Amino acid sequence: MNQLTFFPEKIEYLKDSEKLQIQNRFGVFRTDGNLTGFSPVNQFPSFIRGKQVQTGKISPVEASPDGRYLIYMAPTSFGYGRLMLYNVDTALQVAVAEEVEVNISQVHAKWSPNSKLFVYAKNNQLYYYSIEQLEGNRVLAESFRGIGPGRMPNVDWNSRNNLYYISKSLIYEVVSTELFTRTIYSGLLEVGNIIGKLPFAFDPNFDTFYMSPSASAVLLNKGGRNIFVFPVSVEDYISTGKIEPLPYLFLPRNTRVLQVIWSRDDVITLLAGSISSGEDTTSVFRLDSWKTGGNIIFIQTQDLGVKSLRLSPDERRVALLTDTEVRIKRYQKWEDEAVVKTEMPLHVVWRSETELIIAGSFVTSLYSLANKTERIIALSQADEYGFSDAGKTAEIRIGSRMFQLVSGNGWKQIDRLAIDRAKSDSKNFRVYLENLPGSSYRNIVMVRNITGYGTRPLFNYPEMSYEPFPQKDEPVDLANFSHGSRIRQRQVSLVFNAIDNVEGLTEILSILSEYRIRATFFVNGEFIRRHPGAVKEIALSGHEIGSLFYTYFDMTDARFKVDGGFIKQGLARNEDDYFATTGREVSLLWHAPYYFTNSEIIQAAKDINYTYVGRDIDTLDWVTREQSFSAGSFYYPAAKLVERVIQQKKPGSIIPIRIGKAESDRDDYLFHKLDILINGLISLGYSIVPVTTLMENSR
Repeated sequence: MNQLTFFPEKIEYLKDSEKLQIQNRFGVFRTDGNLTGFSPVNQFPSFIRGKQVQTGKISPVEASPDGRYLIYMAPTSFGYGRLMLYNVDTALQVAVAEEVEVNISQVHAKWSPNSKLFVYAKNNQLYYYSIEQLEGNRVLAESFRGIGPGRMPNVDWNSRNNLYYISKSLIYEVVSTELFTRTIYSGLLEVGNIIGKLPFAFDPNFDTFYMSPSASAVLLNKGGRNIFVFPVSVEDYISTGKIEPLPYLFLPRNTRVLQVIWSRDDVITLLAGSISSGEDTTSVFRLDSWKTGGNIIFIQTQDLGVKSLRLSPDERRVALLTDTEVRIKRYQKWEDEAVVKTEMPLHVVWRSETELIIAGSFVTSLYSLANKTERIIALSQADEYGFSDAGKTAEIRIGSRMFQLVSGNGWKQIDRLAIDRAKSDSKNFRVYLENLPGSSYRNIVMVRNITGYGTRPLFNYPEMSYEPFPQKDEPVDLANFSHGSRIRQRQVSLVFNAIDNVEGLTEILSILSEYRIRATFFVNGEFIRRHPGAVKEIALSGHEIGSLFYTYFDMTDARFKVDGGFIKQGLARNEDDYFATTGREVSLLWHAPYYFTNSEIIQAAKDINYTYVGRDIDTLDWVTREQSFSAGSFYYPAAKLVERVIQQKKPGSIIPIRIGKAESDRDDYLFHKLDILINGLISLGYSIVPVTTLMENSR
């Protein structure tokens, strides 16, 4: 079987070998050094080799800069996996670490530019791994390779192969040649040289940082919205007599930093993404030579609809990717130089100072700025396809463009198709499509031997690991609704509780949008009053919104009298606040703070047509380390929470997730693993629906 099209879900240009790598749910594929002839990388799932097509988001595969090694995760459960290293040339495969948290949104490891080292995280600890030690068969035990506490946002490399590591508020510079000594003697030596201090403690759950190429300054993204640029200095106690304003950018809470470009001449460009009225928007900000007397404030450019930025190798140009084109600008002066029109581009990378690889939904091509010419590297999908010359030549139409596959030279554009009439039979065989009852697949391609006997599927299709339904249903109370039907449909609801702060909300809305999931949110009166813009955004994103009462307190507290009148008044007050904020009516769904319930409050709410929405799973995502000691509740890291939810869920389950940062200590949050949870549910055959859909399907 020969695969003809390659959709570029993820791409990497391996500059040392001059190869292009494409990863999608059908596998991982590479060209040769001339950017021709895609072939599957052996170790990774490939449909043409009988492997299952992946569902949900695909887990990233990180190539070393020289392209010789690939890092990937081999899941051992829904939350954890084995971090693997694969040598593309020799097919050597090595288990780097066990019980590593699965991650989709972040890389599993960060390579040094010279491909000799990478850093990975495990159980909130950072470790290094040496390729030289591997090739010399002398890899140290993991305990001797520890860098310090943290996760992937705590570290970054620079072009000189030095590692920068932030621990709390200290910035360390670690020379790569010293990693061995400093980690093996970690009890005696600090991991690196302290080169600077931050005015805040670094939180890898919400913060990121970027070092300047010269390591003389750092950009700190604090909490996803406060952007500071600081000179790197150990001395912060004695005044130098010179007080200077420093660059700062304050982003709205619905905005995330997507990319930062920092050139060698200290020009910073920042791409920020927002969700507004349920739609993704972006903004570009520039900081022009602030260290040499330029602007000391970020200036927003006029560039709209930018999806990504790519700086050329010589840093003279920058490519701006939009939905319809790639715009080329002179980076220093931010002046337009060229526009490359292309249909639905997804990625752009520089092959040289004047050549761009543009990977799109239809075509991946190499574009020359100097000659204004395009060379086709791959096609992504086809509108029309078939054979010409009695089955000898493949031809494809994509929109108004037509291509012919030339043996040994890839695709060439042609003026018209000459496709032969499609046939479903030959002298010896017939092919047809069949829907097998009870199968996980439709339109299975079947091949029948008409000169002998036997019919078989053309592809070996794997069965999906869908869970069986329970043998019998459980009673459903539509006034106090804690779960849906257990046997009618394989559905669950994700319920998000917004109580007092908005940390994580932008990430949640983005992930739900990516998966096209409509969820149920419950908003508390205090949340509405503190964050009216966030409430509007949830509503405009099309999600179902219920009431979490007017105020958030413990209804079991003996100081308060909670009767039917109090419940009705609190729900009515929340209705008014929600309408005043959004101009819309809140759904007649509610639950009390801390999921407190008794017959009196259920009946009081029912009298005014409210349905109490409970839960059949307590995710325990609200438990902090402090509460695990004082209240006897169990504390679990986010990956364990994912596993616990997937283990406990059933058809009809209601899965609550708390929005916001805890007041006391948590290492991470369940909403940071939302895509992992969704992927796990999808892989087991579940669809995710609003609570009202669960209710309707339970009647």
